Amino acid sequence: MEGQHFLKSRSSLEDIHQQIASLRRENRFLKFGLVFCLVIATLPYLARSQPETIRAKRLVTEKVEFVKYGETVLSINVHPTYNGLAISGKDGKPLVFLGEGRLGGLVGVNSKDGKFAAKMGVDEYGGAVLVSNKDGKGVALMGADEYGGYVVVDNKDGKDVASMGADENGGAVLVNNKDGKFAATMGVSECGGCVVVGNKDGENIAAMVAYEMGGSIYVCDNDGKPTACIDNGPFGGRVGVIGGKNTPVAAMGNTQWGGMMFLTDKKGNLKWRAP
Repeated sequence: MEGQHFLKSRSSLEDIHQQIASLRRENRFLKFGLVFCLVIATLPYLARSQPETIRAKRLVTEKVEFVKYGETVLSINVHPTYNGLAISGKDGKPLVFLGEGRLGGLVGVNSKDGKFAAKMGVDEYGGAVLVSNKDGKGVALMGADEYGGYVVVDNKDGKDVASMGADENGGAVLVNNKDGKFAATMGVSECGGCVVVGNKDGENIAAMVAYEMGGSIYVCDNDGKPTACIDNGPFGGRVGVIGGKNTPVAAMGNTQWGGMMFLTDKKGNLKWRAP
């Protein structure tokens, strides 16, 4: 009898354990079902609850993406080398740099291919702008110096071919040939305007200037040596011709007694004079 009672008690305990296990399984299924239903029920709310405005005194981040129709169209991230921000297009290529240069603010602009196109910054005299061609080579520069503003233009080979700026006497314009050699300049001296012309090798071959007595025109050979001059003297106009050794060989002008002409040999010895 005691053995049968023990067996019945053991059987009852096993039934209880099975019922408890069954309840635990049902409880897990119930919890999972409640969580799943809660997520499904809140999805529409979460989709519509994006804030229109975010206000913060400080925002710390390394990258910001701008999305349109589910696709990133622009991104802003910290530049890996310089102190500033890099703005990239949807293909990830950098388009704009906005940050700090050596002496102040700096803005750089690239083409859609990621090549340098323009830069605006600050130097020791003020602002400066650099523009490049489609290959990323600088071809134009505008800036400031100790006398004022200036502009420099290069050709496709990187040679300076034109410049305009201010100097201590006023404005000045310089033009070079395609090899970067001097071709012409127009500027201002202490006495007035001046124009100088060079040959293909960059040698000065002609000049027209103002000086203390009036105007003057000089002509030189291809080596830059003067060969003729027209100017104004104390009594009127003068014309002079210079020989190979920079020696006057002929002259005509006005003196206090009237007109005068003379001729010399190549050594400068007088050969003829009138009157």
